[in-house]
Amino acid sequence: MVFVTVTPNEAAHYSYICMRLKNMVNKMCEARKTLEAAANASFDKPFAKCMYMLTSESLQCENEIRAHIDSMICNDNEDEHHTENKKLMPVKKISSVESVCDFFEEVYLKSYRKLLRDKKFGASLKSLIRNHLQQFTASLMQMRLFNDVKTMSY
Repeated sequence: MVFVTVTPNEAAHYSYICMRLKNMVNKMCEARKTLEAAANASFDKPFAKCMYMLTSESLQCENEIRAHIDSMICNDNEDEHHTENKKLMPVKKISSVESVCDFFEEVYLKSYRKLLRDKKFGASLKSLIRNHLQQFTASLMQMRLFNDVKTMSY
């Protein structure tokens, strides 16, 4: 067993990073649930499959961030699944590919870009965030291409 001494400054730094990551994971979890609800309500199967692809990638990224949080020294004084004040986007607002793209860009891409600008995050965490950002950007491009192809076929 190895004992590590953590200075108050390091503890504050870890606490700050944990808080930011937990907030991001909670936001992603709620967004994923919103997209899943919209996919479940959709009668357009190709559209629903595209949304399920996004939710699957979101869940994978959520799990990677949770693993990173678990590897750090964090206070577990808040619920991981964030049950208070759930504010999901109504399913009726996510009824087209363009509305999904707008929602996805707002929730995921902008949030990830904010995290990348945070100077307190280390290189390994920024690398993880960059990888997720690339993955989500590619998914968004696929959704837009799907929309273009679908529009051209009509």
